[in-house]
Amino acid sequence: MGNNMRKWQIRGAAVILLLLLMAAAGGVTAPVYYLNDDVTMRSIVSGAYTGTPDGHAVYMKYPLTFLLAGLYRLSGGLGIRVPWFDLLLAGCILLAGAGILIGCWEAMAEKGLRLQLLWGLTGVLVFAGLLLPQYLYLHYTIVAALLAGSALFLWGNGSKRGLSLVLLGLCYLVRSQVFFLSLPFLLVAVLDGLLRAGKAGLRQEAGKQGRALLLLAVMTVLFWGIHSIGYGSEAWQSYEKYNDSRTALYDYTDFLSTDRYQESYEELGLTWEQYLVLSYYDTMLDPTIDAGVLDQAVQQIREQKEEVPAGGYLKHCLQAYYRHARYDGRPYSLVWLGCYGILVLLLVFHKNWVRLLLTGALAAGRSLIWIYLIAQGRFPERIWISLYLLEILLLMGMLLRESRENGGKPIGSRQQWLTGGVAVLCLALFGAVAPGQLQEADRRAQEQRRKQTEWEILTDSLEEQGGTLYLMDVFSAVAYAGKLYEADDGQVMLLGGWLTRSPLAQQRLAQYGAGDAAEALLRPGVYLAAAKERDMTWLQSYLEKRLGEVRLQERESIACGEDAAFVIYQLIQ
Repeated sequence: MGNNMRKWQIRGAAVILLLLLMAAAGGVTAPVYYLNDDVTMRSIVSGAYTGTPDGHAVYMKYPLTFLLAGLYRLSGGLGIRVPWFDLLLAGCILLAGAGILIGCWEAMAEKGLRLQLLWGLTGVLVFAGLLLPQYLYLHYTIVAALLAGSALFLWGNGSKRGLSLVLLGLCYLVRSQVFFLSLPFLLVAVLDGLLRAGKAGLRQEAGKQGRALLLLAVMTVLFWGIHSIGYGSEAWQSYEKYNDSRTALYDYTDFLSTDRYQESYEELGLTWEQYLVLSYYDTMLDPTIDAGVLDQAVQQIREQKEEVPAGGYLKHCLQAYYRHARYDGRPYSLVWLGCYGILVLLLVFHKNWVRLLLTGALAAGRSLIWIYLIAQGRFPERIWISLYLLEILLLMGMLLRESRENGGKPIGSRQQWLTGGVAVLCLALFGAVAPGQLQEADRRAQEQRRKQTEWEILTDSLEEQGGTLYLMDVFSAVAYAGKLYEADDGQVMLLGGWLTRSPLAQQRLAQYGAGDAAEALLRPGVYLAAAKERDMTWLQSYLEKRLGEVRLQERESIACGEDAAFVIYQLIQ
């Protein structure tokens, strides 16, 4: 009983330590969001988007967002503003970090206090170098990767599976694509555990691993079922089809990055007005652009592309993979290489050739995943960072287990010194990376906060004119994401993006008696907002074509900084 109590006291102390580190870092550098996707989801579940908290946040799974919306309704009913969405993501990072730190500490429970302290400090540095920067510059995709990475660390370390399953379940709810991306790495952790068991313990280990995987599968299917029910209505099914088509056009073709389709828009099956709306991304203006229109445009773009020989394209992908690993991926690529190299050397020292082959297969498998994603043409920073985090944390878990299980108990033994030496190498590796990562996170967060100051000047000015709706040109707003723990402005609604044609957007416009954004601009209290440098003459032409004799008149200009200003337009009929 006493040992169990002490264990929980140590675990509680670890959580408090990491919480204090997050609070200290947040006090120096106020956390901001990486992109506005997170803030859009927050505005949905908090009720800022439609006026009522709603669980349909689209990119997070419904069981989680339904719960968040319920919490917002509960606290709102009590007159208390609680930033549940922000607390969730911060809590996920804290939980992932606690799993790593506690795993490092408890792995050395039988090796003596000195090794516990060494590996415990390593866990703190892993948190400071890999997790804490992601809290200061936050994105839900990377949060999901941290959850899965912590689970892989614990699984590879041979720790109890309970927390690993919780972390993987949360990863699925936060970003299911990252969950599925982590499964090949989970397979490596499972195979590693089976290889360690040997012939004598293989059956028992296979049973443990099988039960854990079965429970994970059941949990995933349950969450998927609830999500499917939440989005089971005809309206949401239609929206999801549209959103898939929108993603295909904007994320997997070069439509936005070139103007060459301006001369051949008819070949894409588009009218001139549809092409304008799509190219400016203000897609809520035109109700005729449905999934069929988008699918036809995507198909025509793909058919117009020149055929590239398979060998030549593969060579291009391999070169891109090499360049990224050597130049773009730093310091993550260096950390990965360091962890991988230490593990390989340790396996060679222990003459564990079978597991060395598994480690080689891991390197080959990760290369295939990278090349596949590069070939798909959709490989943004948040994806490759997530991949690095998954693999680095898996390697850390495998490294810790190899160090622990092949070390002798006597303090002065050769193996014990080796275990300590591995800890010192890891300390040096993460100790060298952590300061630079924190500085880079601080730099990017400060840059984003400067941008947010401009946005806040705008929204504060708009709040002085309450009861109105401002439809915002999408590209005027993409530079602004948002800060953690702050309320969202309910007066601004983007004219495009992934909520186009969603029941939520239609519900918001219906409050003004409009079926689309163009109609809404004719309603009292609805205005258009755009950055001053944006040329909106195209919109004047489009609205005249759609609505007849109308005029887009400048109502006011709002200076938001030395180089930033927004113009508010009113549509006059």
